[in-house]
This record gives sequence, C-alpha cells and structure tokens, in this order.
Amino acid sequence: MRLSGQVTDAATRSPLKGADIYLVRSQVGTISDADGYFSLILKAIQENDTLVVGFVGYREYRVALKEFKNRSRIELQPVSIELPDSVLVRGERIDLVQQEIPHARDVVDFQTIEIRGSSEISDLFKTIPSVRVEGNDLTGRRVQIRGSNAGEVNVYVDGILINSLGEENAADLSVIPTENIEKMEVLKGANLTLLGSGAFGGVVNVTTQKSLERSLLLKTKQGSFNTQYYIAEVNFPISRRLVVNYFGQYSGIEPGIEYFPGEFSDSTKTENQTVESGKQNHNLALNYYTGRGEWSARFYGYLLDYEKLSADNQPLQNFRKNYLLSGAYTGNLLGVNNMDMRLNYLLGDDETRRDRVREGGSDRFVNAFESRRMNARLTKKFDFGIANEVQLLGEYFHDEVETDVRQTLGGEDYSIYNALLYENRFSAAGVAAFSNQFQNRSDITWKTHFGMRDDYVVTGDNYLAPTVGIQVEVEKTRWSFSPYLNYGKNIKFQTLLENARNALSEVSGADTVLVRLKPEESNAGEIGVGVTYDPASEALRDVDFKLAVFRNVVFNKLVWIPGFGVQQFEQSQIGRNVTKGLEGSIALNKVARDWDFIAAATLLDIEYPSLYPFKPESMFSLQTLYSGDWGGYFSATFFYEGRSTAVILNEFTQEISSFLLEPFFDIDLSLGYRFRVGRVRLNLQAAGYNILDNSGFQYYLLKKQYFQVSLAAKI
Repeated sequence: MRLSGQVTDAATRSPLKGADIYLVRSQVGTISDADGYFSLILKAIQENDTLVVGFVGYREYRVALKEFKNRSRIELQPVSIELPDSVLVRGERIDLVQQEIPHARDVVDFQTIEIRGSSEISDLFKTIPSVRVEGNDLTGRRVQIRGSNAGEVNVYVDGILINSLGEENAADLSVIPTENIEKMEVLKGANLTLLGSGAFGGVVNVTTQKSLERSLLLKTKQGSFNTQYYIAEVNFPISRRLVVNYFGQYSGIEPGIEYFPGEFSDSTKTENQTVESGKQNHNLALNYYTGRGEWSARFYGYLLDYEKLSADNQPLQNFRKNYLLSGAYTGNLLGVNNMDMRLNYLLGDDETRRDRVREGGSDRFVNAFESRRMNARLTKKFDFGIANEVQLLGEYFHDEVETDVRQTLGGEDYSIYNALLYENRFSAAGVAAFSNQFQNRSDITWKTHFGMRDDYVVTGDNYLAPTVGIQVEVEKTRWSFSPYLNYGKNIKFQTLLENARNALSEVSGADTVLVRLKPEESNAGEIGVGVTYDPASEALRDVDFKLAVFRNVVFNKLVWIPGFGVQQFEQSQIGRNVTKGLEGSIALNKVARDWDFIAAATLLDIEYPSLYPFKPESMFSLQTLYSGDWGGYFSATFFYEGRSTAVILNEFTQEISSFLLEPFFDIDLSLGYRFRVGRVRLNLQAAGYNILDNSGFQYYLLKKQYFQVSLAAKI
C-alpha cells in the first residue's frame, strides 16, 4: 500500500518542507517535499505500528498507523524551544503563491530541470499547457501565457520582479541559469491580486537554491552557431549566520539564422555571418540569518551587446546595461510576525545605434534611454483561527526615464529630442481566504477567496481591481478532486520607457509634447479542475490530470509591431480583444520507478490576431523522462504548434501587412550521466533542440536546429 499525506503548520496552514516522517516498527521513512507532501510504499502492514512526524520547532506528532487516514493533512503545533548556537532557525518568506486567488498552477522542480538538461530555462516550458516562449539566444527569451504578450507576464526571482531587465518590460528568461533553480512555478490567468498586477497572462515565480555549505560550481556549454556558455557559482559561508553567494554567466552566439523584412519566405536564407550577440548576467547575494528572520541583499547585473545589419544592410547595434539592487527582510520584526519587506532599485542604460556608411564618412542615429525605478513593498499576513487568513500588501512605485535622441551628420552632432519623465504610484492589495469543511465532513473542504487591488497615480487617477475565487477539495483514499473558478479585473500601467519610445514616432521638433499612454484593462474568468489518482502500486506512483477553460477581455491594447517599435492606434481602431481557450494535461509519474510521461494540449481563439500576433491557435506536446539510480538520464519532448498570424511592418514603405504561418512540429532530446570522482560531482550531457530543424518564424528570428555538449563540476 501507499501511505501519503501533507505536513503543515497548524497555525498558518503553510506547508513544511523537510519534515521527518517514519514508521517505528517498519523502520522506513522519508521527508516532505517543498509543498509538504510525503509518500511511503509499504509491502506489508505491521500490527501496532506507529507513524511519527517531526520538525524542528514543532511538537512531535504520533499516531497509531491503523488510526491514520491516508492522504490526510498533518498539522504540527509550534513550540518554544531553547536551541544551541549551532542550530540555525531560518525565517521563511511569506509564500504569496499559496495566498493567491485559486488558479491553474504548474511546478517544475530541480530534479526535472536537471534531467531535461536545458541550456535555457525557456525550454522547460514546452510541456506546460498554454505556455510559449518567443525569441532566442540573440536578444533573449520571453514567456507568453494563454496567448498573452511577453510584457503581460510577471517574472519573479526570489520575490524580485525582473521584468525591468528586459525590453518591452518583459523579462528575459536568459538571465536565470537553470543550474541555480530550486523550484519554478507557473501561475496562469489574469486574476492574481498579489503578484499579478498588469499580468494578463500570468506569473512565473522562480525560487533559487540556498545552501549553508561551501561549494563551487563550474560549467561550460558548447553548441551550434559557435555558442559558448561559461557558468560559475561560489557559495561561501562567512559564519554560521552569514552566507555570500555569487552566480555569473557569459554567453556568446554568432547565428546564421536571422531574416530581414521581405526575406521570411526565402527558405534558402539561413546564413548570415553579420549577426552576433554577447550577454552577461551576474548575481551577488548576501544572506544573514537570525533566530527571528532573514536579511538579504542582492545585486543583479545584466549586459547585452547585440550587433546585426539593418533592413538596408547598414550596421545596427543594441546595448543594454541594467543594474538591479534589492534589499529584503522576512520573518518577525519588533514583535510583529509574518513580515516581508522588500526594496528594489533599478538603473538602466539602453541605447540603439544605427550607422549609415557613405562616401567620405558615416552618419549615426542614436536612441538612448536612462531609466531609474524604485519599488518598495510590505507584506503582512494575519491568521484568524486555523482556517481563515488575510494577506495584505502595500507598494510604492517611482519611475523615471530620460530619453535622448540624437544624430551625427557629416561630423556634426544634432539633438532631435530630449525629455525627462517621472511618475509616482501607490498600490494597496489584499486577499481574504476562508476555509471550512462541508457539513463537517473531513474529506470535503471549500475555500473562498476575495481580493482587491487599488492603484493610485499622483496625477489623480484611481483604479480598482476586484477579484473573487472559490475552490473545493475532495480527498478520498486514493484520489483527490479539486474544482475551482475565479473572476476579476486587472490593470496594466505602461512604463515611462514605453511612453518615451512611443513619443519617438511623434517627434517633429524639440518642443514635442509627449502623449501619455492609457493603462490597459482586463476582465477575465476561469473554470478549472485538478484530479490526482494514487493506484497504490509500485508500477505507478500517481496520475495527475488538469483541465481549465478561460476567457480574457483586454481594453486599450498597446500594440508592438516588429521592427518598428511601439504604436498606439486610436481607440476606435483597437476596440477590445477577446481571448478564449481550453488547456489540459495528464502526467503519469514514476512509471516502473524511473519513467515519467506527460501530455499537454492548448486551444486558443484570439478575436483580433493582429493585436496578438504569432500566437498559435493550438499547441500539443508529449514528453518522457527517465532517471536511473545508476546516474544516467534521458529526456525526449515532441511539440506541435498550429497556425498563427504574423504582422510585419515594412520599414521603407511603413505599410503593415499580415500573413498566416503554417503549423509545424519538432523534437528535443537530451542524454546525460551523473557521476563522482572523489569529492567532485560531474554531469556530462549531450542535447539537441529542434532536431527536425523546423521551429517557426518569430519577429525575424528563426531558431534552427541546435546541438550542445556540456560538462559541469561541483565541489
């Protein structure tokens, strides 16, 4: 039989990771995972056996095995204990994901990431329904959820929003090395009150690995198109409470895969030796742990040097230098528990240079933007009894950008446009969650969530965004059933950088008046269900099934046209866009102990594809994973994308045209072996992506067949 359940804090209902679970007479045990779940397979039941669950700082739980109800929740009671200095009590960050409105959620853990062996985090999304990644290694990879644009997805790393490190206020996933990920959560839908402000598609929440031990990781990846990755991580505990961690990555690529306007239909256009990209990202973290919480400081550095030829075969260079500073405290402070405080400050320097070579010299046209953004956030959780809680969040935003448009003609410098813009905004949000058993039945629990977000702009504008959700959990001996629904409103504020770029299309002189972009609004609803079946068999651990139907209406849509920048059309031209969809997935976990099989499907219906170009009408994927005890692993992923609509602007005639992109399918493969040489852990891997060399067209970028070999060594 299979013995399973979940370990949580009795007061907060938060899951406890790493709790010890064992049977006294059978002498078998395990530990709980990141969500508090555990599972034990027993060949036989011993009479009078006892189940014991323990966790530091909590009263030990003991129960006769015959009295324990399988798949039930074990709530541990906190206790005050005296600990020696050598034991460290770490303050955990408030898990906003668990407090959000009920929604579709997918989780990828570090074990799956290691088996997939991806060179980029974006390749991990191919088996998650309704999720797609645009771009490639050149300018970065950006995630789309449920037909959204990349700028409509919020990406957090350890609670830090990193959208500001990417163009179009869309996070470049390339800055998150897969080797440093502990867990990645994909939260779908527009109605995420606490984390999803402006995220009409959803949220990606990444938790990085933390360690209190000394370690060194060195890794190199070599692949097609002269691709080179060099990765290093150093974790160094200065004391029992103070830890310094550095993670850095450099990548370079010289692809022959870029198309120019008018060339996308030419199948022979695959070589272009004039395109190259160099990218660096650095992450330096300092963590100090106390008995009551955790202080942390972090520095992100993101540098991009991207060179190519423009449509008229003239040199074009993009430079990005973004630096993000963050400070945070989580835990108990001044007698107040469950506190989470964060302060982020961004310094950005973005510049595009266009050169025109002519007889006797060259001319240069430069767009330069200097950004300064600050975000302060305070989160507090209140518990009312065991089942009811309120999560409150307050935020302050300061956005400032200086734009400078200039050109050099015949050796003379001319200023075309210069402006300094700033904006302040205050936000308050809260989610109240109420939980109870249905007619005193312990196997049926209902949860009701009410959320509200209020954004106040110093110009006097005020925006309210209410949300509501309900979820029912039915738990039986071998299966669980969890239907849910949500409905609400969301507001997306355009950044000043987007405003400044929009102004460039209106420039006629130095006295040009900037036209401010209106916020976009979303009304969305979703109905979904999750089902888990436990067959109590050694041949199969469990079966997970998920299904969701969603509808999202967006107003005041801001349109990005490839190769042209930002264009805001008149309201009568935009009107509104409605996206409807159906998504589902099924996973067979631990088949014959070592195999996983996953299938996912998405169907999308976008009312005006010209507002959301390059979004496939359908997506399907099949994946199998193998991980053996002997150290070998294998991954194979088949994926299909249906027909989509492309929108292209001719940079010479300024005419916008659209055309249909045909469906395509492709395969990813990876094969690896993990082994030890003394104290050194090694991981050797070979991988191929887009094996069939048919990956589709995206904003003049075509990611073609790609092969890679990597070697990692960790001490």
